[in-house]
Amino acid sequence: MGREAKQCKQCGREIYFDGICVSCRAENERKEIQDLSTQEVEEKIEYICANIREIENWKETYDLCKLLIRYKDINTCKIAEAAWKERVLRYQDLYKDAPEQIVDEMIAVLMDDNTDSGTAGRLLLCLAAAGGEKVFQTFLTLEKQPRKWQEKLYVNPSVYATYGGWSYDGNGTFRQTNFGKCYPMVKGTAGEKEKSPVKIGRKTKENCPHCGCRIVNLMEIDGRDPRLDFLGIPGTVKAKCCPNCFPYEEGGYCRYEIDGESEIIPYEAWECENYLGEDGIEELAGNTYVLGDTPVPLRYAADWEGGSSVGGFAFWIQDCEIKMCPDCGKPMMYLAQIQWDTVLDNMEGNAYIEICRDCRIMVVMHQQT
Repeated sequence: MGREAKQCKQCGREIYFDGICVSCRAENERKEIQDLSTQEVEEKIEYICANIREIENWKETYDLCKLLIRYKDINTCKIAEAAWKERVLRYQDLYKDAPEQIVDEMIAVLMDDNTDSGTAGRLLLCLAAAGGEKVFQTFLTLEKQPRKWQEKLYVNPSVYATYGGWSYDGNGTFRQTNFGKCYPMVKGTAGEKEKSPVKIGRKTKENCPHCGCRIVNLMEIDGRDPRLDFLGIPGTVKAKCCPNCFPYEEGGYCRYEIDGESEIIPYEAWECENYLGEDGIEELAGNTYVLGDTPVPLRYAADWEGGSSVGGFAFWIQDCEIKMCPDCGKPMMYLAQIQWDTVLDNMEGNAYIEICRDCRIMVVMHQQT
């Protein structure tokens, strides 16, 4: 016998338990943090510093710190000092505003051949979040002159760097992999969606040669809107893909023309049926999300229930995956995230879009638990 369907007591959405849905709980958390006064934020930072060891246990302190970073973009200097004193390294964003002295001390530990590989891996992530010229040069040195502990790591320092929003190419040239602003996608109306410079799920007249599913522009972005100046896109670009196939591939690539159509780069796909069907395409295309009016903190969407966004940081359900452009071989830039269950009821995980503006190539990827 199936569970009885109920309604969320806040939004009315169908759920299967008493209370409010996950989305409403996340929205309530967000509002509570956003409404904090400056003094209240400082008090919570002091609380985190005093209870920093609890972060290792993934308890209240950890959750509070994440929320303050996501929704208030707090300066983490004091928290980084407390965390480093206790050698708390699990959550790298604690160190995004780490003072220079701590960065120097972390680099010294990292450059020691005898450092444990697990500690070294966490230090790489924390230093990537801190960023800066010293960190960049340290990573380059580790690429050219590896330490013993690197034998036990699965990827090079350049991959760790992408967690901080940057990396470098094969020539050692610095490359930003994240944009410096973030805008959320928020619920609007069908009419507002038509006017929005960012649209999710636009149908095309093409069909996938592998499964027969309708091809979509998973996201269309008009960079001429003043809010999107930071993207450096002088027109409209379309991230085109087969929404049925790409979740099963390493990534769906397309070439785009500014203010023109995109063309999917051919790939070999495994044989699959059209799971989405026309009903799924209609549901995807029927969403009414629009670009938010004002920017939000860079890590606003970088957690469960973070929603869809353009720019900033993604919530990588598995690992941060910055692709290399198939044309120029340089790291691409993370462009946007779509939280699937906001546009397709039965879909899990997130879709991610990256771009190489030099080669006019985009890639669409999927991750889930």
